[in-house]
Parts: sequence; structure tokens; C-alpha cells
Amino acid sequence: MSLYKKLLNQTAIYGIATVLPRMLSFLLVRLYVDYMPAEEYGEVSVIFAYLIFFNVILSYGMETAFFRFYNTEENKQKVISTSTISLLFSTVLFLILGLLFKEKISQWSNIKDTYIFYTLLILALDALVIIPF
Repeated sequence: MSLYKKLLNQTAIYGIATVLPRMLSFLLVRLYVDYMPAEEYGEVSVIFAYLIFFNVILSYGMETAFFRFYNTEENKQKVISTSTISLLFSTVLFLILGLLFKEKISQWSNIKDTYIFYTLLILALDALVIIPF
């Protein structure tokens, strides 16, 4: 019975972490439609598309590689530190470059620079929690 309880507990934790942001996004649609001008709602949709694309680029398959080497390598601490340092370096570099060129990105994409700023922060924080997640 404890095996099923452990499975249910882990499934609930993973499910909450995966489903909750999507549910919040779904619930916020009414707020977007009621209080945002139509062109800003379009900007939010474009930003979500960019978030998905850059999230894949910033993670560069580290989840799969981490699990593969963590299960086969004897020195597990080395796998954790190597993957964390790699993600930290690439994320900080991405964040610095993004913040330096925030205005250019804003002009190119016709999206407000404050939205670009928040998008960069969200992407950086999301990339940094890949290994702990």
C-alpha cells in the first residue's frame, strides 16, 4: 500500500506543478479580454509563443541528459554540479544579452519593453529550475 501512496503523492506534486500554471493562464483569459486592449492581448499571445520557443532553447535537452547521466554515473554530485553550472552560465549569458538588447527586441517585435523585461526574467528563472524540478 505504501508504494501506491508514494506514487499518488509524487503524481500529485508533479501534477500540481504542471497543471496549476495552465489553469491560472486559463482563468486569466477573462481578465485579459475585459481589461486589456485587443492589441495588448495579441502581444501577450505572441509573448507566450516566444516563451515556449526560448524555453526549449534555454533548456537544450538538459532534463533528458541529466536523468541519463544521473542514473548511469557513479559520481552523482559531479553530474548535478556540471549540469547546474552549464545551465547557470548559459542562462546568465542569455539574460545579460537580452537585457542589453531589450529596446532593439522591443522595436523589432513591436512589444513593449516592460513585457520584454518580464519575459526575459521568466525565461531565466524557468531555465534555472530545470535541474531541481
